[in-house]
Amino acid sequence: MDTTIAPAGEAAFCDSCSSQVNHEDQFCTNCGYPLKGSEEDKHKFLMDRNYKEINLEEANRNIKKSSYALFYIAGVTALVGLIQYGTAGDATEKNTVLLVNIILAVIFTAIGFWCRVKPLAAIISGAALYALIQILNAMVDPVTVVKGIIFK
Repeated sequence: MDTTIAPAGEAAFCDSCSSQVNHEDQFCTNCGYPLKGSEEDKHKFLMDRNYKEINLEEANRNIKKSSYALFYIAGVTALVGLIQYGTAGDATEKNTVLLVNIILAVIFTAIGFWCRVKPLAAIISGAALYALIQILNAMVDPVTVVKGIIFK
């Protein structure tokens, strides 16, 4: 329905979002569509909106992949903790290794869920935590760096 030629007594609707608009409005108050603009303006508005929607969909896919990566790191951390628990020498070392890895797995899981709410902060936090763990492991036992490169 063309909103520019509707009679004064008839309701007018936006061609873009179907919101009810006034006949005097230049732009839709809901979406910003140029109600009285040229066909070129209207076409440009719709093309820009579609482009933004495509970019938003791609960004949401990347955020989902990032949260899955954080969940993967959490799972691997928990698994490594269990393996180290089984191979550690004394009971104190076993419990410490398991506790630290389970806590890290829970933190990475929480960051994975947080990634859906605040993606940039969560991704940076997760990457920083992962880098910090790798640096601390390298400081404690430099051989772990070489092992990590070989196993990854």
